[in-house]
Amino acid sequence: METTTNNYIPLAQSNSSEWSTLSNLLVLGFISSVESYIRCLLRRLLLVDEESMRKSYNHSLTYGAAIHHNKLLMPEALMEENSFHSAYNIKETIKSMTGVNLNSRMNDRPELKSAFSDFDFIGELRHCVVHRSGMFGSNNALSLGLDEYQLYLEKPIKLDLRGVQEAANACDNLVKELNDVMFSEILMRTVSVYDWRGDLRFDKKYFDKYFYLFAPSSNHGLRKETYAEFRDVTNLKFRNGNNRA
Repeated sequence: METTTNNYIPLAQSNSSEWSTLSNLLVLGFISSVESYIRCLLRRLLLVDEESMRKSYNHSLTYGAAIHHNKLLMPEALMEENSFHSAYNIKETIKSMTGVNLNSRMNDRPELKSAFSDFDFIGELRHCVVHRSGMFGSNNALSLGLDEYQLYLEKPIKLDLRGVQEAANACDNLVKELNDVMFSEILMRTVSVYDWRGDLRFDKKYFDKYFYLFAPSSNHGLRKETYAEFRDVTNLKFRNGNNRA
């Protein structure tokens, strides 16, 4: 409320310290949501995917975690020292724990490359909020491009509503792109691992654990269509009648 005229001013348009604090906290929340998604995805993958299990066998686990962690949450303990605030950290952890090399897919998946680039920008803002009291530092400018961002050095980060929305979209896009790519990469490599039959009645014991891991609930009705596309792409051959389940 504007006290002299009693006119209502939306917080996002007020240019106030309260909005600056709230916008910074929103950025932290967006990054945290991405991190939570990745941790959950990797934990669930390590419980169902044999190749990912083998890739993670040589990772260290603390004695305390080994004693006290629930078995279903044990993979979470493997990631206690990992952070997911940058594209590099995300890609390296995924490669280390699942064997999926996202860098090798960047040329043929430009949407993922763009999503990682946008996420890195938001990650630099998050670093400023957490470690520099919201001030834009020289290392952040160097990471993003000193020529372009030098004017913002040692100045507080001020995001308007559009900036906050773009940060949310960047994080949302990364999760969607990463989810699609990981589903494709993980499922495709199972062709040489499982005895696929080319019939969902038999293959659902393999297919369903991956489909329901990656598919949002709104897409669960696309199960048969997704399997059919996977079967056609991989040239799985029918062995037992029609594809029904």
